[in-house]
Amino acid sequence: MSDSLLSSFRKVAFAEGISFLVLLGIAMPLKYFAGMPLAVRLVGSVHGMLFIAYVVLVGRLLKRGSWTVGFAAWAMFLSVVPFGTFMLERQLSRQAPIADA
Repeated sequence: MSDSLLSSFRKVAFAEGISFLVLLGIAMPLKYFAGMPLAVRLVGSVHGMLFIAYVVLVGRLLKRGSWTVGFAAWAMFLSVVPFGTFMLERQLSRQAPIADA
């Protein structure tokens, strides 16, 4: 089953997860241990845009009826847990693998 909205969500979720890990694992240590606050400003801005896209896509999937309120809440919870979006991707891939590569 090819679903462009879900496929878009999965791509944004992956990018958001990577940006979150870079923010926590690279940019924050650079700010606090190397005195480079610009790293957080740059990575934080990218992460913020990706997070907004993530939230919008969760809302669209919920509104369309693809997801229940509970699953959307689960997706939102996992967005603030390090590696959470990757756990969600694994769960989604078990339910419906991406047909369009």
